Amino acid sequence: MLERINYFIISIIIFEILSFILGYGTHFDHYKYAIMLTIVSVNYLVLKRQSALILIRNHKNSNKGS
Repeated sequence: MLERINYFIISIIIFEILSFILGYGTHFDHYKYAIMLTIVSVNYLVLKRQSALILIRNHKNSNKGS
């Protein structure tokens, strides 16, 4: 779910950058970009830690079986 949120936010940012380049301007205030980038960063950190925890759990479970 967090990956989908990241993709959605990144697509919004790309769309806004393209519309700005094409001369249509943007509809978002700058603080909203900062909020979206913060959400992407936090989601990335959570996903990274979550994958590390899964690796640790799998390693502990494999040691119990031996």
